[in-house]
Amino acid sequence: MMFHKSYYIFIGWTLIFIVVVSYKRFKANRQNQDAENRFWKRENDANNTRKQDISGLGYIGFSGVSLPFALFDDDLLKECEAQILALKDKKILNLTGLSNTDLKMMYGPANLPFLTQCDQNFTLLARTLNTWGKRLHELSYDQEAICVLAFAASIGSDIKASWTLLAELYAASGNIAEIQNLKTSAASLNSLMREPILAMLDSHLA
Repeated sequence: MMFHKSYYIFIGWTLIFIVVVSYKRFKANRQNQDAENRFWKRENDANNTRKQDISGLGYIGFSGVSLPFALFDDDLLKECEAQILALKDKKILNLTGLSNTDLKMMYGPANLPFLTQCDQNFTLLARTLNTWGKRLHELSYDQEAICVLAFAASIGSDIKASWTLLAELYAASGNIAEIQNLKTSAASLNSLMREPILAMLDSHLA
């Protein structure tokens, strides 16, 4: 009798388990389908967006920016400087955190190739500034490194290494106020790296 009772209890729990798993699977499939439907609707809407005027976007320029060009005899520094000069007359936009669908929705699909190139120029600029600042620090040109890395932060680079080295250089000179300013700037980053960067800056302010 005990055997039969245990058997039915087992069957009962098994059936409950199967029902729960089936329900969760159904719910997950429905949520995935809903998400896919929303994606394709948004993509379709984006593809039908009329071309917008993008002449007034926040293009990154170099006017009024003082960077340490041609001060030191080092091959890597010269490479970085040449790359920055090559970007100087190109259109550059920080579009971090925006997908192609976002860009098409905001500005129209006709502008996407141009905006993509602007975004690629920004990525190259941010990476080059990071390399340039790091190399200047390695050569003990810390004031010049601060100049380069501060520019990287001002344009919204989300390369954590740039922010970390800049914060370390400020901390080494006892310039805590500038680290607080960095935190204010980092709070506006539209990037997955915003929180790690803020946490790093907080560690220097603790």
